[in-house]
Amino acid sequence: MLTEPSSAAPPHEISPRATLPYVARDSKFNLDAKIYGQYFQLYFNRLKILAPRLEDAVQAKWPNLPRAKVLDLKEGEECVLSGTLYKDMKLKPCILDEYVKEAGVSASAVAIEDSKKTKFVGEDDSIVLEDEGARVKLTGAAIDVNALVTGVVLAARGRVVPGGEFEADEICFPRPAAARRSAAPADASTAAAADLKGKRVVLVSDLRVGDPASSNPLNLELMLDFLTGNLGGAADASEAASVARVVVCGGALSKAEVPASSLDPREKAQISRPLRELDVLLSQLCSSVHVDVMPGEGDPTNQALPQQPLHPCLFPSAARYDTFAASTNPHEFDVGGVGFLGTSGQNISDLCKYTNERLDLMESSLRWQHLAPSAPDTLACYPYKDRDPFHLDACPDVYFAGCQPAFGSRVVELERRGAGAGAGGETTRTLAVSVPSFAATGTIVMVDLETLTCTPVTFGDGGAAR
Repeated sequence: MLTEPSSAAPPHEISPRATLPYVARDSKFNLDAKIYGQYFQLYFNRLKILAPRLEDAVQAKWPNLPRAKVLDLKEGEECVLSGTLYKDMKLKPCILDEYVKEAGVSASAVAIEDSKKTKFVGEDDSIVLEDEGARVKLTGAAIDVNALVTGVVLAARGRVVPGGEFEADEICFPRPAAARRSAAPADASTAAAADLKGKRVVLVSDLRVGDPASSNPLNLELMLDFLTGNLGGAADASEAASVARVVVCGGALSKAEVPASSLDPREKAQISRPLRELDVLLSQLCSSVHVDVMPGEGDPTNQALPQQPLHPCLFPSAARYDTFAASTNPHEFDVGGVGFLGTSGQNISDLCKYTNERLDLMESSLRWQHLAPSAPDTLACYPYKDRDPFHLDACPDVYFAGCQPAFGSRVVELERRGAGAGAGGETTRTLAVSVPSFAATGTIVMVDLETLTCTPVTFGDGGAAR
């Protein structure tokens, strides 16, 4: 028999949602009418931008060795050579093969099969270093072919050996950029830490909303209830309230196959259904917390990097909230003074074609001071003629890549040595986070802004697990 609730029962306390100052820094990833040029200009600008910092690193590492250009190399003389790498890979597909295919030449079948491979790695791969005038093949103990990719800017110490190759004894990369956060005064550090105490940012990717075959709708509902404070008890609600921002790192929509022919009304409704479902999910989420939505591979925007924000007209309900923000990919922003920089994962997935690592590649891209060195070689990007928006002009506190096979995290420490770093230099610390596919793993990542540590939270039939 039902009884009336006791009037003495304590009321349920609603934890206030954490709020922090937010600054978007995506202007350099916005497209304009002045960007278009030839792809060689992108490589030239990359070398030009990173050359001063590379010279700082060379001066700190080999102060007494002479610098040389490829055209001025002399056999047997030890020197330092600087330039941009090109990785010669026989298994890498060539765009010219597509024209051969159209011409009906049967030999193109081999190249077409190669283009379907997820790895271009072969035993006969080699590394070439190119400066403004010429190129030379790099060999030697310092050259780990499997760990390097096309587009990396570096310096090598060594000499030309008989045969015309440059034998490298050591290599170095450009001096890391300074951290965006400047050192706070001693009396302000405690107050700053108090503002961030217990506050978090959630990273989630590859939701694949609207595709029950690849993304469990129950897991999506559990995640939504958790982030809005409607799952679990008071402790779970308090933890959800500590989330100041949710970042969807690409792959929010299921990949719809749209035929080239015109669609009848029924087919149009079928195609637009996932978009409506995503709009409902985001509007429920935006009613409780700030949300950034990044585009990813297959999402309805340009596919070449940098991808532009998904148009607000795609989300008529969610876009009404001032807590909704459509972002570029890559996406750079500050939350409470903590700098974030990340992508939807295309850069890391493309680099994996050059080597057999993944989380190590995130660390390497920080050391290389470049988000996407393989663009435009094998990763589509726009032909910028006056800049390279993918180089790091400041080291982020958190660097993330979405749509990855599994969760992973690592603190990357980079020593800033050289004239540009001041006497004695300094060390920057960046938390690298591999954000797993939610559709495949049911996992989100919670980043603690005070300690710069991260925790995965997995949703399934049994609820959330940490």
